Amino acid sequence: MRIKKNDKAYLLDLKIDIQAKNNLAFQEIALLVDKPDFLNLLPLLRNDFGVVNLVGLDEYMNVTYDKPFHNKEKKKINFAKYKDANKLKEFAKENEIMATYGRLDDEMDLFQLIATEVNLACIQFKRPPYFADVVRQAVFCGAVNDDCFKPTSAQVIEKDLLFSTAGYFQLPQIAILISPTTTYEELKEVFRNANKLYKTDKRLIYYQPRVDTTPNIKKYRNWYWERINGKTFEDIADDWNKKHNDETSAIYLDVLKAVKAYEKLLLS
Repeated sequence: MRIKKNDKAYLLDLKIDIQAKNNLAFQEIALLVDKPDFLNLLPLLRNDFGVVNLVGLDEYMNVTYDKPFHNKEKKKINFAKYKDANKLKEFAKENEIMATYGRLDDEMDLFQLIATEVNLACIQFKRPPYFADVVRQAVFCGAVNDDCFKPTSAQVIEKDLLFSTAGYFQLPQIAILISPTTTYEELKEVFRNANKLYKTDKRLIYYQPRVDTTPNIKKYRNWYWERINGKTFEDIADDWNKKHNDETSAIYLDVLKAVKAYEKLLLS
């Protein structure tokens, strides 16, 4: 088999195992966790969070929420690992919540540090709040599922927060509130108005929703990572045809176009 040198091959050691059952969730998760900049950030976050060994997704809640909550160690955020750190600080300050004490540059306990840095990662990669657990799982588990990935949900607002957080700031988001007298027609109109806000309100600029699943998204991702592993487009196509002889065959040009398409998606 021909192996071609690839300057992204080191990313293979950082690749995230996606165990999402829903195809749209799979796509949304993949287009974050396969970003080279995101993968490069993982070792730095793991070092700052004290992650020595990755854990299984079944241990996720205990290791990333319960244990840090009882950990009294205090640390400061190392902003050197973030791009445009000053912009992140400005964004956080503008969305500071009353439940937090001190400043973003102050020492924090581990529970608050993790929550804050997960939010910073969401801002860095322009992802809304429901990606916070995706970031946590990637950092602590090296794997992600869609159990905690809830783009659509009804939330009870308590103390002016849609989601409870120990983080320094709250990510802006939209909630549609209803009452027992709300009609379906009224709800549709409010929904249309909410969609307009994503395009006009600068506070929501970090939302980049993709409402349609890219055809063959799992195949595209598979070929993308095989390419990073050094395989030629021809070998990828040949291997695919051997394993999937009951499906439509692929040629090197199909693989080339798919990899380029996936790389373009990762830039979004």
